[in-house]
Formats: sequence, structure tokens, C-alpha cells
Amino acid sequence: MSDSDAIAETVVSVRGVSCTLGGRKVLDDVSLDVRRGQVVVLIGPSGAGKTTLLRSLNHLEKVDNGEILIAGMPIGHRDLTSMRKVGTAELAKRRREIGFVFQHFNLFPHMTALENVWSGPVRVLGTPKGKAQQDALALLERVGLADKASSRPSQLSGGQQQRVAIARALAMRPKVMLFDEPTSALDVEMVGEVLAVMRELAAEHMTMVVVTHEMRFAREVADRIIVMDAGRIIEDAPPDEVFGSPRHARTKAFLSTIH
Repeated sequence: MSDSDAIAETVVSVRGVSCTLGGRKVLDDVSLDVRRGQVVVLIGPSGAGKTTLLRSLNHLEKVDNGEILIAGMPIGHRDLTSMRKVGTAELAKRRREIGFVFQHFNLFPHMTALENVWSGPVRVLGTPKGKAQQDALALLERVGLADKASSRPSQLSGGQQQRVAIARALAMRPKVMLFDEPTSALDVEMVGEVLAVMRELAAEHMTMVVVTHEMRFAREVADRIIVMDAGRIIEDAPPDEVFGSPRHARTKAFLSTIH
């Protein structure tokens, strides 16, 4: 593959990113690339910087320095030379390339499941309402919830709400899906139904960056495991290598606590 082909295949590019929150450096010179179709899972102890890194990819956290490109476009800035901030409308436009699934669903409580899924494409992408509704129903069917189309979030279980949130993110046809501990707020019996949807997305070669403590899922589904500690990436390797023969002492210590 040529250099130009490699660049075209890179969906997420992070270069030398640092971020300070509350006087503490939570990201320290972080760099990584995510290629189209890859599933990258971020693991590490609490406070390692995993969620901050994920949120910075969508400019939900502002970085102090470094650069982040999504599908070749700098997120949050007009260009990489001046680093001038983009306006609200332009930032919203660039965020269309990114699907974000939060820990706590963030569904609109006054809307049905179907409305939660089709409202974004209509308001943001300008999709005709009829087409958006048809696509939304297909997405609810894809996540196993076509029969819950008319239900409001309060009528759904946590696992069902999270699957609606995934369908809502997919409705925007993103180039990358970001998942921030998508099962952490769920009862144990509901975790499997959400992970099953994520496994299907991985099998369909959806580009995904996932923060999770579900180590079995990470080992089975990830193309790469990134281990973070104290705001830095300390390992970036295939799952068998990270779980089978970790190089860094902090990785060994972390894995021993979760096993």
C-alpha cells in the first residue's frame, strides 16, 4: 500500500496530544492512528486517561496541544497551522463523521425510540422525514428492537436504551463509532445484548474505538488493544500479545487485578 493509500485508510489520527483538567495532566503526548474497519479497545486503570482521549476525539474535551484528525479533517480547529477554533456550526458538521455512545444513553426522554433514531438525520443531515423513519426502523430491527419503536426511554430496560443509542449513532452514517464504557451502567444480565450488537458491528468492519472493562469482549473482538496509564499509551498491540505476554510492568499489574 502506498503512503497516500495509507493516509486515505486512516480514519482517526492523533499526534502529540496533551490535555490538562483540573490542574492535572490527564493526557501526555498521546499519538495513535486508527485505520478504516479496525476495532481498537482502550484499557487501563481508572484515571489512566481513556475516557478523556475518547472524548477529545469528538472535541468534547479540548486538548492543550497536538492535533486530532477525523477522516482527514482537524476536529475543533480550522487548520493545523493556525489552530484557529471552528465555529459551532462547522464543529457540528465535522462531528457528523463521529458516532458517540455514552455510558448513560443520553436519549431524549420525550421521544419514542423511533423518534430518537430518525430525528438526527432529519435535523442535521436534511434527510426527508419518510426516508429517515424507514431507515430508523431498519436500524431498530438491526439492534433487535423493531417491536419497541413506539416506546419511550422510560419504558425500556437499560440494555434496550443503550441499543437505541447505538442505532441513533448509526443513523448519522458515521465514519467511526466511539463507545465510552457502554455497558458500565447496565445490570449484568443486560450486558450481553449490547456486546452482541457491538460484535455484529465489528464483524461488519465498522471502525470503532471502545473504552471498556469487558476484557473477554476486548480479547475476542479487538484488532488492537491500547493500554493507557497516567495519561500515556504504554502498549499498543494485538489482543493475544497484550493479554498473553504484556511487555510493560504496569500492564501486567493491571491485568492481574482484573483476573
